[in-house]
Amino acid sequence: MPVSDEEKREILESPPKGTWALMLIVAAGMAVAWLFLYFGVFIPRGFVQ
Repeated sequence: MPVSDEEKREILESPPKGTWALMLIVAAGMAVAWLFLYFGVFIPRGFVQ
């Protein structure tokens, strides 16, 4: 099925939704990992002696 020029223009001008979703997933994973390291590893060990 051929795509009209108007549909092509709409596709090219739309924001990359999949890229934004992937960036949010990666950023959320990094934040969770940082919080785990900070509160699960560093805080329980206490101050540097």
